[in-house]
Amino acid sequence: MKQSKLIRLVILLCIVFVVLVVFILYNTWPLLYGEKIILDTTAYDPFDPIRGQYMQIRYEINTVQKEGFSDGDKVCLLLEKDDEGISRPKEVSKNEFRDGTFICGKVISTYGTTIRIQYDIERFYFEKGASVPSQNITVEVSVSSSGKARLIQLLQNGEPINIDYRALSWRS
Repeated sequence: MKQSKLIRLVILLCIVFVVLVVFILYNTWPLLYGEKIILDTTAYDPFDPIRGQYMQIRYEINTVQKEGFSDGDKVCLLLEKDDEGISRPKEVSKNEFRDGTFICGKVISTYGTTIRIQYDIERFYFEKGASVPSQNITVEVSVSSSGKARLIQLLQNGEPINIDYRALSWRS
């Protein structure tokens, strides 16, 4: 009887472990094996007492012109690098592209032929008291072969940004 319970416990722990590993791999796959691209941004620096300090990032690719999309639709953008190495939208589709680098997101709103897209790379969190530059920011992103993206780092004038932290007091 005790051996049967032990076997069930071991099986349950193995299942939990496998689910955990699959979840971690699913979320880190773009970082491990994705293609690195640079995206142009406009950013602002809000603070939320629940979420902490973060930079809300808006990308050039968040808004595109295309008909036939509704809120909640999957959307994929084929990207093309310009002379500065920044990836810009070339083509828009509801399906993944067979060739080339593309990023996929979800339509969050439509207005006429303008669609707004979310890619889950729109926030960059940092510690309270951080002084983060917000001018001339681009973002290095890793994109998997399925179009899933993960933010790697913020760049200013093509170089990784240096985040300065001010000393915090109990009143901060």
